[in-house]
Amino acid sequence: MSVKSSRRIAVFFLLSVLWLGAEPEAKSGRHVRFLAVGDSPPFRQEIRDGVRYELEVPPGSIPPREVVPGFGKQSAAAVALRLGRISVPVSVPAGEGIVDLRRVGETPDAVPWLRIKRPESGDFLVLLWRNPTHKTWQDAISLIVPDGPDLAPAGHVRIVNLFPQAIHMTWGEKNLILPAAKMIQRAVKPGAEIPFQILVADSAASMKPYYSGALTQNQGERGLITIYRADGVAPRRPLQVAMLREPVPHDLPPPVGENNR
Repeated sequence: MSVKSSRRIAVFFLLSVLWLGAEPEAKSGRHVRFLAVGDSPPFRQEIRDGVRYELEVPPGSIPPREVVPGFGKQSAAAVALRLGRISVPVSVPAGEGIVDLRRVGETPDAVPWLRIKRPESGDFLVLLWRNPTHKTWQDAISLIVPDGPDLAPAGHVRIVNLFPQAIHMTWGEKNLILPAAKMIQRAVKPGAEIPFQILVADSAASMKPYYSGALTQNQGERGLITIYRADGVAPRRPLQVAMLREPVPHDLPPPVGENNR
């Protein structure tokens, strides 16, 4: 064998080893969505030259309008945050890790607005609300709940308690107790109306009704009931309830793509 042929074989072998050892990063196929809950600030306006102008809300009274989810050295496109509305899905790397939420325009080395530890596997929904101690969205709290079609399928409703204490719920003919920062899931027949009431123990240990309502869902839908502490200006009651319904397709909407920033 010639020296030239030997060199070709050696180079081919070296390239083969490098190619086998440099496997492309696996796509996880999982996603995260975000839902901020809370009371909107009062509408403010002023009249200038006979024209009404809406005033900007006070700082910290709403969450950042857009955030950039980051995963280490990578970050996704900006995601809009709106009170009471679930965001678009965002691609998430496989395995455990950190999700940093930064305001648009902040550099990757800036202190994130919020840092979340993501679960090891599966799709998930991040519920966000402002810290009741500071009463500002500059200081937010989060809770992660499963969000995949298999974990939150059609024909079911997730009930999440973000209120700072346990709530008692009459759900149809059943009595339920849901501790703070916990979630339960219940089946819902399409078209059926399920009345429910939420009660909370007061200082005298008696049960006080805080909310009464009803839930109904269509075929192929799933629901989300979020119970949270009222954080508006002089709220009429200390507890609020947000109810959302959405269709559950086989494939969720295309997630927001990742960019290197």
